[in-house]
Amino acid sequence: MNTEKIITKLSPLTQKTEAKNHKKPFQVLVHSDRHELHFAYPLNTENQIFHVASIGKLFTTVLTLKLVEEGKLSLSDKLVKWLDPALLEGLFESDLHEIDVLDCLSHRSGAEDFFEGKPKTGDPLTKIVFEKPDTLWTAEMLLEFTRTNLKPIGKRKEKFAYSDTGFLLVCMVLEKVENKPIRLIFEEQLFRPLGLNNTQSMIYLYPKNLAKVPSAIWLGKHEVKDLNILSIDQADGGIVSTPEDLVSFNKALYSGKIINQEHLDLMQNWQGKFRAGLHYGTGMMQVHFEEFFFLMKGFPRLTGHIGVLSTHCFYDQINDIHYILNFGSTENMSSSFVYLSNVVGLIKQENK
Repeated sequence: MNTEKIITKLSPLTQKTEAKNHKKPFQVLVHSDRHELHFAYPLNTENQIFHVASIGKLFTTVLTLKLVEEGKLSLSDKLVKWLDPALLEGLFESDLHEIDVLDCLSHRSGAEDFFEGKPKTGDPLTKIVFEKPDTLWTAEMLLEFTRTNLKPIGKRKEKFAYSDTGFLLVCMVLEKVENKPIRLIFEEQLFRPLGLNNTQSMIYLYPKNLAKVPSAIWLGKHEVKDLNILSIDQADGGIVSTPEDLVSFNKALYSGKIINQEHLDLMQNWQGKFRAGLHYGTGMMQVHFEEFFFLMKGFPRLTGHIGVLSTHCFYDQINDIHYILNFGSTENMSSSFVYLSNVVGLIKQENK
């Protein structure tokens, strides 16, 4: 692989893409130890903090599997083993006593997504939060919104349906298992041991002088990094991180440093489809580029996750290449995938 040639071609492509990003946060890191490839844009922003959004589901899933390997819980544990059944009332079509941890991690619990679910009546949560931007949402409040305003989307295991509600319940289970807040569990079990020094969970719960404040966060036309609106992002751990830290996390995950191969394989048991081109396993996505456009047949399968803020954390396991993107806004998802496709295609062409 001619890395110098790749970087020479990546630079103008990336500059052109940034110019169309409407002055929103923009970060790119393409890295490979094997090929000695390191492309960071803008220069020296590998350690610039941003909100990773649903990339945090990778962290939540890995944390859960790590605790399973430590014998602290089981994927087959029913939620009611750890949570008050009253919390679960009205969330599921199936018997709430049957829903287990794996159902939630694989998005097959039947619970509607509190973040993007369509209410039976009234406004969606994404509108309500802007009407009350100072509200500090608790997990219980998010479940109450789901119970009151949303309808379950199916029976347990009946179909794949992406649900922040299920992941929120897993986080609540982990808090019961460890008897401490989820942000501290992340810190003690993952961030600190892996040396992720610029990664933090739920920054709004830290004193201002200790919070790792990210670059701007755009939900639609609203910049929200200093608002309590961030408290609705509890299903993903509300994580901020950096491109460099995410690469470090990936390296630890795929090398077996955090969880064993059996559990990594479980994450890659592709059993659902998030949307065309994005297949889903257990807390992990796989990109099928040919479903975006037929001429992309033969592109490598990237594994990882995206976030609603047009954030990407993907790894090409065959070629040992990490792709970390932050396009900083809910409005830039399409352009972020166009860019990712172009970069992967460029590298594939040069790696013949």
